[in-house]
Amino acid sequence: MLNLSLLRPIVREAWGPDTCDPVDLADWRPDNPGRGQCGVTALVVHDLLGGELLLGEVFEDGVRRGHHYWNRLPDGTEVDLTREQFHPGETVTGGVDVARPPGAPRRCRGQYELLRHRVRAGLHRAEGTHLPVPAGPPVRIAVVLLVDPAGAVLLQLRDRNARAEPGQWGLVGGHVEQGEDYEQAARRELAEETGLVVDAPLRLLWQDVRPDLAEGTSGVDMRAYTARCGVVPAGAIVVGEGQAAEFVSLAEAVKRDLTPTAAAVLSQILTRHGRAL
Repeated sequence: MLNLSLLRPIVREAWGPDTCDPVDLADWRPDNPGRGQCGVTALVVHDLLGGELLLGEVFEDGVRRGHHYWNRLPDGTEVDLTREQFHPGETVTGGVDVARPPGAPRRCRGQYELLRHRVRAGLHRAEGTHLPVPAGPPVRIAVVLLVDPAGAVLLQLRDRNARAEPGQWGLVGGHVEQGEDYEQAARRELAEETGLVVDAPLRLLWQDVRPDLAEGTSGVDMRAYTARCGVVPAGAIVVGEGQAAEFVSLAEAVKRDLTPTAAAVLSQILTRHGRAL
């Protein structure tokens, strides 16, 4: 029977920079895995155990910094799996019931779906079973983190009807086609989706095999490359896919509703404390 003793370590193991709210991404660390996880975690706990969502305010040294979500179970017990994320000087006040909108959240939709998948998989493992996984090789995806001379990064706003991570800001990229390697695919996708061509070498920055939550394949073999580019004149980006594409500073990027993949890749940069890409 599902209970908090079983659920707590499974949720904790499922957290990562790719399930973190991007506004907290610069503060996420493996030794503080609950940072930025409150919203998606409260939703997943609500999916599994029901009850109500509670919303409070976060203050740091008396200044309001944001909001915090946790749960009240049907028996009245309050459960806050991410309370340990807060630093000395940060306090949480209040705790009012809030109605849950139907379906996936408008912000951090991809993070919520990824965390829910990982928790479900963890619960199956705890029971000695496994989630069904389709046969066949993983889908191959290549993306590009393009950086301009000012250190701004190129982000793409995905279509609202995209099968994966709709309406979130991600990195330019797509499927590796037959006869291509990952780097070739990254260059082609960059040209097709933005009109930009980069002659500089691409450097492999990050790779992972991730669950395929959109197309139902056995997984996604994802590789992210990075490259520097020259100054991109205004109007040079020609959007061939998605709603928009633009260069933004890292400080601005983490304010956007980033896809889990973009968050995972950008976390590699943020944890280097300014080390050159």
